[in-house]
Amino acid sequence: MLNETSSISFLADECVRLPTIILLRKLGYSVLTAREAMLGGKSDPEILESAVKRKMVLITEDIEFGNIILYPPKTHHGIILLRFRHSLEEDIHNVLTQLLIELKPDKFDGALIIVDNNKYRIRRV
Repeated sequence: MLNETSSISFLADECVRLPTIILLRKLGYSVLTAREAMLGGKSDPEILESAVKRKMVLITEDIEFGNIILYPPKTHHGIILLRFRHSLEEDIHNVLTQLLIELKPDKFDGALIIVDNNKYRIRRV
């Protein structure tokens, strides 16, 4: 459905909900869950290290990954932080889909992308 999907793959943190994983897979993306990668119960640094080693974009709902001091964007292949807060899942999924359509695969590398209910923001350092 989306072009260039094969060049982006995701590591889904434990907190990422199944409907989000299903959405990404329906859109043609390769998604490895933390559970499938035997990362259940691992620390945040270990999860990100695994994503980096696998050259995957980490997708998470864990706001700690939004701390660019702890996780500088230049040290990873991209983090997508889903900010559900009071938002509906459908709203977040619509913005996530828009992001995946608009952003070229090379733009994920070294980026913290925060997806909210009506927009996405990209931070680089």
